[in-house]
Amino acid sequence: MGGGSWSASTYAATTRSKIDAGTSFSYTKSTSSRSRSDWKAAESLDPKKLAGDASPFKGLPVRESRDNAEHPNSVPIATIFDTTGSMGSVPTVTQEKLAGLFGLLLRQGYVEDPQIMIGAYGDAKVDQVPLQISQFESDNRIDEALDELFLEGGGGGNHGETMSLAWYYLAYHTATDAWDKRGKKGYAFFVADEVDLGLRPEDIKKYILGGDTAPLGPVDKDSLTSEALAKAVSEKWDVYILLIDNTAASWQGSEKFYKNLFGEKHVLVVEDPNSIAETIGLALGALEGTVDLDEDAEDDLKATGSNEVAIRSAINATSVLKGFGGGTVAKGSLDIDLDPGNTFRL
Repeated sequence: MGGGSWSASTYAATTRSKIDAGTSFSYTKSTSSRSRSDWKAAESLDPKKLAGDASPFKGLPVRESRDNAEHPNSVPIATIFDTTGSMGSVPTVTQEKLAGLFGLLLRQGYVEDPQIMIGAYGDAKVDQVPLQISQFESDNRIDEALDELFLEGGGGGNHGETMSLAWYYLAYHTATDAWDKRGKKGYAFFVADEVDLGLRPEDIKKYILGGDTAPLGPVDKDSLTSEALAKAVSEKWDVYILLIDNTAASWQGSEKFYKNLFGEKHVLVVEDPNSIAETIGLALGALEGTVDLDEDAEDDLKATGSNEVAIRSAINATSVLKGFGGGTVAKGSLDIDLDPGNTFRL
């Protein structure tokens, strides 16, 4: 639940070495080779995974972001990917850029004590694995969670997806000290292209609860519409839709759809899907008031090794966040391994 520190040398020795050897996302490869009826989320990402004995939510499917001695001012950050169709390539590119992202968050002081959840959504109406959710972590277990995502590549045919399954989980199945102690919302970033379809009561039982676990949130039809769930998740999460500017988004009117749900400044239109890591980093810096998007953004991204296309895409996407703050330095423990020799290999 957020202990430890992220290490660039560990990343280089494990995740980066897998990427170089072509063995990353092995869970996707092994699962895809099985019968479709046997497809399921990795154990660590199963939404039905229950909190352990030390948690006040013991026996319930809840993820927690907690303060600790290493990270006394935890900032919960949920990064949720769309794994339908061609969107499955986005997590793989993001994985390659993890070192650069942590360079922004930690070395540049964008976020004081980040605790990151990795997740994915698909389409509960047609997919086998429409929701995957990790625990909040501050160390290289974030890398592991990303590597264990099942990139199903499903969806399609019904003009939308069910991002709202993840909204439901964040709204009713998470607990954070940021909110409970300080009244501060967590940050939730959803990569998307198509509109949301809303949920059915059976979706909650099938994909989140399992067994005899009682619902932790409402399951009536009126509470499971896109509108109702967008409102519910926004109560303790600052939600941002990273909208990939593709044909599906244009045809479905996705930008207008999500702006109507979350507001104009909560939809960041991403021109280059390979710039998700950069976009999240800049957005967090702007929202935390630790970066000036006009003065610092381009130089900071260049320092991580990002290319010009990704830099321009990220800067354009986050331009709507100008004025949220900037110019201050986060005050937190930066006792981390960010060896530039490892960090900036993108």
